[in-house]
Amino acid sequence: MLFKKTQLLVFLFTIIFSSFTFSQTTCNDTSWDKGVDFNGSNEHLAQVANFANNNQPIRMGGSSVTASLNADSSKTSSDTNSRPWATTMVFKADLNNSNQHIWNSGEGAGTGDDNIYLRLTAAGSLMFGWGREGTGYNECRIANQSISSSNWYGVYIAHKGARFNSADATASNLALGFDIRLMSSADSFASLGSNLSTSSNWTDTGSRMDRGVTGNLTIGGRGGNRNFHGKIASMVITTLKLNDTLPVDAETKLMITDPQKWMDDYKWGASETYRRSHLSTNDTGFSTYSSYAYTSTQIWLMGDGGQDSYANGIRSEVMDFDQNNVKLQLNNMQSSDIENVSIPGLS
Repeated sequence: MLFKKTQLLVFLFTIIFSSFTFSQTTCNDTSWDKGVDFNGSNEHLAQVANFANNNQPIRMGGSSVTASLNADSSKTSSDTNSRPWATTMVFKADLNNSNQHIWNSGEGAGTGDDNIYLRLTAAGSLMFGWGREGTGYNECRIANQSISSSNWYGVYIAHKGARFNSADATASNLALGFDIRLMSSADSFASLGSNLSTSSNWTDTGSRMDRGVTGNLTIGGRGGNRNFHGKIASMVITTLKLNDTLPVDAETKLMITDPQKWMDDYKWGASETYRRSHLSTNDTGFSTYSSYAYTSTQIWLMGDGGQDSYANGIRSEVMDFDQNNVKLQLNNMQSSDIENVSIPGLS
């Protein structure tokens, strides 16, 4: 009888321990309970400040330069003019047969300045683009007419630092200059997938990308036009170091699926080095109290973050009490646009 009781206790302990372990390994540090809803009518988020030198890695200091291609495809460029960065976004599209910019860096820029963006075509293709307004863009087709209104998507784009003149902006050079991944709730965000920055996916090429990136960063459209129809749950932007190994798949996946844990595991720490947003130099000691840290990395959780509200705007998790530089304002929006969401595989 004692033996049978012992067996029963072991069996019950195994079940309880297994359930606890499973819940721990599938629990995100990021809550994924909120998102911002965009109705396509001039609603967008905009960074409150436009300091080209310190408030956004994608701005690259607003400099007008060319930067050579990385010699090693697994690393960022070693060119001292390169300013490599990476970004992720989690979104769900309503789709309404129109050209929609999900985010745009360069809203309000002049015809001689670069625009960098993520957009949906009227047919439902997901495109990443970079080029000069009025002269065409280099575009990579991330998904070909396959974006579904039923799914949430996570997209990762790493720019390795190369910036080309028009002659060098070939499909093969552009393909080597980026690492682009796509995840989906269709498989509960289980698969990261392969790099989509291939020569065959760069469908439009030959546009120079060596001008300054000025104007606003806008999320949910290009400000007053090309507005997004759908929900956005997060956006992350961070610098990458020069001549350094690209983030491995585990880090890339975590940057999409759990930005809070990504910051804790890969960014935060007294000994962690990172590149300043507008320079080639590194600093040591990534923390929420460092001005260099919070301008080199922004983590916007659309309603889930500390201090987030309609009145407060969307605050960056790296310094959630900042309200003068990197917070996002809700332009032409209402408090009800911060909604409850449920994301299969994340929430």
